[in-house]
Amino acid sequence: MDVTIVDYFGYRLTPQERMQCIKNAGFSGVLLLWTGDFDKDYKMFPEYARKVGLYVENTHAPYIGCNDLWIDNLDGQKFTDRIIECIKDCSTYEIPTIVMHLESKKGNIGVELPESYDIGLDRFKRIIDIAEKLNINIAIENMSRPEFLSCIFENIDSRRLGFCFDSGHWNVFTPDLDLLTLYGDKLISLHLHDNDGKDDWHSLPFSGNIDWNEIKNKLKENTYKGTIALEVLNKNFEHINEPEKFLELAFERAKRLII
Repeated sequence: MDVTIVDYFGYRLTPQERMQCIKNAGFSGVLLLWTGDFDKDYKMFPEYARKVGLYVENTHAPYIGCNDLWIDNLDGQKFTDRIIECIKDCSTYEIPTIVMHLESKKGNIGVELPESYDIGLDRFKRIIDIAEKLNINIAIENMSRPEFLSCIFENIDSRRLGFCFDSGHWNVFTPDLDLLTLYGDKLISLHLHDNDGKDDWHSLPFSGNIDWNEIKNKLKENTYKGTIALEVLNKNFEHINEPEKFLELAFERAKRLII
């Protein structure tokens, strides 16, 4: 089972330096952030990764403004169009999967549910239609409100639609809801990180209060065959000044999660 990590993990390095450090630490691949909000050369990241021997597992679609997906306004249409452009980019740059938010929380505060899901469903069906035509997977991620997940999975049936389990969001917002059992048959990607159940730290596994044995057992029950993917920053590990040392520790923690 491969081990991957998000390409930005909390240290000020160039993208090329980050990719090389990730490779040197033992990771097989990377998760990219496909927004342009942080790195203007983000469309070069697949080349940077492959140049050092990493593969691109998936990319994270833009999430700022995703709450408008469910609102009948121009911003909602613009967000939908932006996601579709990301799907086309993934086809161009040979990235197999996009991870997508159905909502955008504010810190540890969840969002309000829309009066109707109809406009969001119609827009998401358009997104899935493009993904099917271009053979790109869409992995929807659990956030603060599981109602959005159930809405999509109950109303849309597609071989290109899957689930991305985010352990940190689950621990903060829905720890009593067994998402890995509910959607284990749809699981195609992971965002693994730890926290205290109050704030979304994005810290290394085994640094918060998540029961990682429970996570491993659920993944085993679901016969999950994908990667162990870390979506972490160096929260609570700021004392480690060298990014190489942090990544070595991250790789060791990830290996403890291999089922």
